[in-house]
Amino acid sequence: MKKDINLLLLFAFSILFFSSCDKEFEFSKSDQIPEFPSKNWIQVSNVSDFGWSKEKLESVEKFSIASGTSSVMVIENGKLIYSWGDCAEKYYVASIRKSFLSMIFGYYIGSKISLNATLSDYRIDDISPPLNDLEKSATIRDLLASSSAVYHKAAAADGGSLPERNSKQHGEAFYYNNWGFNALGTIFEQQTGQKIFQVFNDSIGSKIGLQDFNWQSDGRYDHSEVSVHPAYHFDMTTRDMARIGLLVLNKGNWAGKQIVSKNWINTITSKKISVPVDYGGGSYGYMWWVNDGGYMVDFAGVSKDAFSAQGYWSQLIMIIPQKSTVIVHRAKKNLDPARPLLIVKMILNSKL
Repeated sequence: MKKDINLLLLFAFSILFFSSCDKEFEFSKSDQIPEFPSKNWIQVSNVSDFGWSKEKLESVEKFSIASGTSSVMVIENGKLIYSWGDCAEKYYVASIRKSFLSMIFGYYIGSKISLNATLSDYRIDDISPPLNDLEKSATIRDLLASSSAVYHKAAAADGGSLPERNSKQHGEAFYYNNWGFNALGTIFEQQTGQKIFQVFNDSIGSKIGLQDFNWQSDGRYDHSEVSVHPAYHFDMTTRDMARIGLLVLNKGNWAGKQIVSKNWINTITSKKISVPVDYGGGSYGYMWWVNDGGYMVDFAGVSKDAFSAQGYWSQLIMIIPQKSTVIVHRAKKNLDPARPLLIVKMILNSKL
């Protein structure tokens, strides 16, 4: 997977989290299970009725917990097929924050924000050192695709070495640098006059019924002396992340209401640039990973229409349209990078 992400970890309970993952709401195949959760997620009582192997899913659960996973939810056609861990525990989503920002950018593209605008157009600069003219000519489109070629130190970064300044042209190569993502946060708030967390809550969270998210306490800024652009962090529960995944799976539509433009969802989750093998391969859209190749296809076995939001500590929202499936995987520290891939593979192999 990518360097910033080293997917998923932690311990999970096995009985206590029944309530956390809404396992008390169980329905059989004969009952009418909604395609979108209302107040709570509804978990099916007999997975075999929906074409899944209970024994295989239980085996994945045991392997996952032993590997250090914190929680997992498997959603198919809007139904909670299986879950484990404390799905109501709220914590850091890491770089999945970037995919959230990408979603709300769509509300202002063409009005207050232009994809073709440059950093210079929006008066974006930095300190130690300031940006030069070539760097300032990078566009919003370049930043969204992580191909701006602006190699500047950033808040919430690992502090590692960066490529030489001006060594690439804008749009020429993928390079995962938090500077571009953080600058997009600054641009969003500067151009719209609104806070990222409140817009996310008012435009998406409240409309799809996020159970636990409080924009005033679960969104925070991470400032740094190396850059004027802070990171914008989200804390969220697994069950709320699953709602976000289901919304995106359904092209921005929630129970018949278009929450995010279908065209914008298609835009941000389609290939904009190829991703090098050392980042996991495949492609990148606008702050979403496009899993049309690389480890997710070759090792985990996802179909080439899949895409995902990923974050450090193995945070993952995997969306597989071909299977109408969303998988959310979470941990609280790094796992062996192969573990989450294997967990995804085992989950998919649990389908009969």
